[in-house]
Amino acid sequence: MKTALITGASARLAEPMARFFATRGYRLLLHLRRPRKTTEALVSELRAQGAIVECLVADFAERAMIDEFCAQMAKPFGAPDVIVNNASAFQHDLPGAANARFLEESLLVHTVAPFLILETAVRAKGADAGLTVFNILDQKLLSPNPDYYSYTLGKAGLLSLTELWIRAAREDVRVFGLLPGLMFPSGPQSEERFAEDCRKIPTRQSLPPQDLCALMGFLLDNPGIPGALFPLDGGEHLLARRRDVAFE
Repeated sequence: MKTALITGASARLAEPMARFFATRGYRLLLHLRRPRKTTEALVSELRAQGAIVECLVADFAERAMIDEFCAQMAKPFGAPDVIVNNASAFQHDLPGAANARFLEESLLVHTVAPFLILETAVRAKGADAGLTVFNILDQKLLSPNPDYYSYTLGKAGLLSLTELWIRAAREDVRVFGLLPGLMFPSGPQSEERFAEDCRKIPTRQSLPPQDLCALMGFLLDNPGIPGALFPLDGGEHLLARRRDVAFE
């Protein structure tokens, strides 16, 4: 039985991803920044359906906790077969009005933690074992705007990490960068504003998280496909906005 590690498992995208891997028969190792009742309910539901699920709690905004997480990561099920780097630190600032604490947290969560998790997993896996990594990025990295300045810098580090692993061209490790656009309301968006903003993108609708899961499934089912970047944003990155859509 294979194992999927999902970081940031208390975030919104994590629930459909956890259900997706559970339906495929994966054991689930869910990382949480802190315990949450919604995640406890999801874990109970998945276990009742027969899934094998374990959780590890670690605040990736603290470097020591990243190291502790990596030391514990392989204990429940051994080295993971799939890693989804989904943990995020999403706080708003702008160039000229930036917050160094936001930047430090963003770099730890988005870049340092995935870097160390991937290095740990590669060292822990068997020589003949394969590893597939999905790094959850952001379409704005393909067409940057100044909103969420520190967040973007941290995600840019994860993008570079992804591209360097792709260029490493290892047969045993595939690294994919998934760049979703509008999927859930965020920041100052109300449900009404979110629906309005979705009509501004070329497809005029948000991407359902099930489509992202379907792409992961396709890539898992086709191990000959090498690592690559995949925008999933309805063409949002082609519009070259000067501000985040939530602030236009």
